[in-house]
Amino acid sequence: MSDSIVIAHGGDLSHQSGGTNRVSAFASGLAAKGHDVTLVAPEPDGTLPDRLEALDTSFVSVPNSGVVDQPIRAAAIARRARSQANDSGGTVQFEHSTLGGVGQFFGEREYVLDMHDLAFASPLYGDLPLGSAVQRVIRGIEGRAVRSASAIVVVSENMRRLVREEWDLPAEKIRVIPNGYFADTVRPYRADETVSGRVTFLGTLHPKLDTTAIYEIAALPEVEEMVVIGSGAKEEELRDGKEERGLDALRIEGHLPDDEAFRLLSRSAVAINPQHRSSLQRASSPVKIYYYAALGLPMVLSAGPSVAAKLDDEGAAKTVQSDGSFVTAVQNVLSDETQRSEMRATAERLADEFSWSHRVASLSEVYESV
Repeated sequence: MSDSIVIAHGGDLSHQSGGTNRVSAFASGLAAKGHDVTLVAPEPDGTLPDRLEALDTSFVSVPNSGVVDQPIRAAAIARRARSQANDSGGTVQFEHSTLGGVGQFFGEREYVLDMHDLAFASPLYGDLPLGSAVQRVIRGIEGRAVRSASAIVVVSENMRRLVREEWDLPAEKIRVIPNGYFADTVRPYRADETVSGRVTFLGTLHPKLDTTAIYEIAALPEVEEMVVIGSGAKEEELRDGKEERGLDALRIEGHLPDDEAFRLLSRSAVAINPQHRSSLQRASSPVKIYYYAALGLPMVLSAGPSVAAKLDDEGAAKTVQSDGSFVTAVQNVLSDETQRSEMRATAERLADEFSWSHRVASLSEVYESV
């Protein structure tokens, strides 16, 4: 393949999240490895991450307010990416299967497809009017995307299994590259002292977040602060629940700049990720967990994602099955300083392999082998 790569993404890259971090890590990392990278995305409404400053960008003025705008946005991004690749003789890398399917409709072939999740199974579409019909359409679009890709990248082994089973694809076509963390982001906070009794959740407050577990943790006598950092669909529910239950220990910070977020997180006694179980939850690769590990934090995590199982096996985390008590697991870890010390040391030992620099090296190998 050509050293020229056009990465197409349908979201606003100035809105930092696990998904946009993955895109910016891949784009900046491939450029650092000598590839000629152009990033095609919607016109941002904020400031881009510093890591993207030196990249060639081609921003498209499209509506970017939600699901209703997606077809228009996807068509504009896919056509611009195809045009850029034709001009440079490069390869397109589509971020998300729906965008890849639209690109295939416009004639793009032999591209690299980076699948963050399975779109058709998402409640984003299932909760719409005539949701089941919409999901069937989305599944058809995803099917076009995976069949025309020269290589598919997914975030976990569980995701690879789902994609293979759904579309009967050969294993060698799919490469697993999990999410990761930026080492430079967390390095200044690794030596911070622990605040006794602080439990923290960092991440998007999406529908699969188990808010009941957060309320119960905030009510524990061992907990001084249950800190929630992030925004999303569950934020209003959490704020209402805090007031209704009189949970003074529950701090809902909303979205914070990295410096404030990591300063709070790094001093936690325990970091958590309570999730409702589903096939998509099991196939996910939660970015927050890699940051927890990089900061050497003891973790209590809902079972499901591959990285949670690995951290549990190694002793850096406690995972909770769907029929288990998340709050009891948190209470047990908070009550055992020796255990927390061992978990911290193990998390720090494992963290290096989770960095984005390792993930980008794997993606570069995909381009070398296709």
